[in-house]
Amino acid sequence: MFGAYFIFGISGFGSSIIAVPLLVQMYPLKSVVPMMVIIDICGSLYVGRKSSQDANLKELKWLFPFSLIGMILGIVLLVKAPSEPLLIALGCFALINGLRVLWQRNSEMGDPISKWWAAPFGFLGGAFTALFATGGPIYVSYLSFRIKDPRALRATMVLTIFMLTFLRLAFMLVTGLILSWSVIGLAVCLMPATFLGIWLGTHVHTKLSGPAIRITFAAILIFSGTMLLIRQVLD
Repeated sequence: MFGAYFIFGISGFGSSIIAVPLLVQMYPLKSVVPMMVIIDICGSLYVGRKSSQDANLKELKWLFPFSLIGMILGIVLLVKAPSEPLLIALGCFALINGLRVLWQRNSEMGDPISKWWAAPFGFLGGAFTALFATGGPIYVSYLSFRIKDPRALRATMVLTIFMLTFLRLAFMLVTGLILSWSVIGLAVCLMPATFLGIWLGTHVHTKLSGPAIRITFAAILIFSGTMLLIRQVLD
């Protein structure tokens, strides 16, 4: 959790896709996903209050409705759908986009892609966020095509995670998934490591240049994609 939220402090995303594949080796997925909701809310509040002025709110207005539709489907599938094919697809997606960002780390971004790409990216991001709390790579892949400034990208990702986490909280309160003392107790026990990681990551972030931040984004995507694929192969 310290390592996952150290990355979150630097980049504004990546905590769940690093923590979840490891936590599910020790705890059930249905406990890990709602537990991450509690911690993500606290982490997003901590980071978001310091960087919200840099966020691009127009992008969030386009992503929100499509993400909501995706999250509704994801919550429905959380109990019923086989996770293996979906996690393999997400792993490949994250790995390919991480390699793309790394390849283009020193180049200027061309013309932004159409805002209508928010529909498929938002839908898939919402679905994977509800299913596995791992929609971050999908959102950062879209936003990196739309936002040139790395610091604005980080701030927008923080608000995106914050927005989606509150949606997840609402859905999980309705379904009862989060109303468990074991889930709440696990979240409380992991809070100290979470905030220590965020604090250190935030301090490191302020010292990074634009290319260094892009390399960080790429490294997170490549690592998370590789971890998901390795886990599926080993399973």
